[in-house]
Amino acid sequence: MERFMVFLQMMGYAVVAYFFASIVHEMGHVVCGLICNWKFLAMCVGPFKFYRNSPEDKIRFGIEKNPAVWGGYGGTFPRKLDDDNIRTFAKILLAGPVASLILGAVFIVIMIFTKSELAMMIGFVAIGEGVACILPMNIKTGILYNDGTRFKRIVKGGKEAMEEKAILSFIFKTFLYGEDDSYDNELIDVLLDSEDESFRYYGLFYHYQNAKLENDEEAMDSIRKEMETLGTMVSSYVRQSCAID
Repeated sequence: MERFMVFLQMMGYAVVAYFFASIVHEMGHVVCGLICNWKFLAMCVGPFKFYRNSPEDKIRFGIEKNPAVWGGYGGTFPRKLDDDNIRTFAKILLAGPVASLILGAVFIVIMIFTKSELAMMIGFVAIGEGVACILPMNIKTGILYNDGTRFKRIVKGGKEAMEEKAILSFIFKTFLYGEDDSYDNELIDVLLDSEDESFRYYGLFYHYQNAKLENDEEAMDSIRKEMETLGTMVSSYVRQSCAID
């Protein structure tokens, strides 16, 4: 019975450590964005989220219904579209893992002096999260690559940086200005030429939006079929975020 109670206690510590470390990690992204004069967009840890529906909307509380992103996300958005946004975004990407590593180091020191099991759990969970997110590994975290991989793709330049720039530009354009204007065809071609299925799927989605604006039903039907074929190779979150009529 005593061992079972110890097990329950450690499980409770693990849950507390996960939520606390994840909140600090996502706050790292958000705070860095705010410091760069971007505006709060959303933050989610587990099933709980704060978000805006539009640039001028008030911040709301809600439940995230997609378990694929319960690992957490935190985002801000620029006040306007310009070429500096991708460089700012690179800084924001690193801010989350750095916040995790700092939190972990602080709580490991606290554990050393207090012998606190909760402090130990928070310290190791935070460090683990920071290392997993900052190392450039080609693994997906719900939607695209982890923070370190996306940072590396941006600073490396070339084709991969253009893919990141394209997806970032389109997402912010849609949020800031809606879907009443066409998307840059050159950037769409960058996504369509990607070796990554998710980027290609996003490219097809924005290609479809342009065809829709032009009332080109033949092109819309062709793109829809391509998306149906490629959709079996991407996550449910990507398919849901690129839902078409």
